[in-house]
This record gives sequence, C-alpha cells and structure tokens, in this order.
Amino acid sequence: MSTAGLRRRTALIVESDRCRSDLAAMMMKEFDLEITQVADADDAIDHLCASPSGVDIALIEMSLDGSMDGLALARRISVLWPTMSVIVTSRTVCSGDAPALPSRTTFVRKPCRPLDIVAATANAARADHSLRSLRF
Repeated sequence: MSTAGLRRRTALIVESDRCRSDLAAMMMKEFDLEITQVADADDAIDHLCASPSGVDIALIEMSLDGSMDGLALARRISVLWPTMSVIVTSRTVCSGDAPALPSRTTFVRKPCRPLDIVAATANAARADHSLRSLRF
C-alpha cells in the first residue's frame, strides 16, 4: 500500500512562554503530529494562511500578546478554518467560569497536568471535523 498520498497531521501551538510551548510540543509529538510553535495570534494567522495542506489542531493560550487574545484567535479560526480542532488554555479565567468558546473548541484550565493536554490532544486527533461532518 502506498503512503504517497497520506499527509502527516499537524498541530499549531500558540503560546508566548517558550518553556510552556516546548513542553506542549513534546507532549503533542506523542501523537506523531508535525508541530509548529508561534508566540502570538498574528504569527498564528500568518502560518495558517501560508499552510497549503492546513493545520489539524491548534493549542492556544488565552493570554497572548499582540493584536488579539487567544479567545479572539479561537473565534477567528472557527470561522476561517471550521474543520480545525482547537484547544484553549488559561489560568486567568475566574473559577468556574469557562469562556464562551466556539463549537469544536476544548477548554483546559491551567495549571493543568501534562495528562490534561495529552487527553485533549487525543480527543482532537480522533475528532472528525471534516466538512462532511459539519451541520448547518
């Protein structure tokens, strides 16, 4: 069986803290994902626009520097790339109040255990967000 037409699944990590970004990348690589790391929403949008084969999963920190925060980025992704799975993380959300997230978005509260990111990634990797699964 030829694997020439198969593409490796990809993930985009949007995190301004390089140590946290590297840790998330290390955990997500367990799923044989090709990882790209960026520090802000503007770089994330640039990367997504320049990715001809698309990105499958985005892991986004809520508190980002730059023109938009992680919630605004997640909302933009849900409109422009509706088949992408999105995981949003935050420590600044008030206790018990998860933000109003777009559909197909998972929220993970910080501080989180590495297993929380692994579980969210596993769920996102299994999700079928193809256009055929969207309901309008």
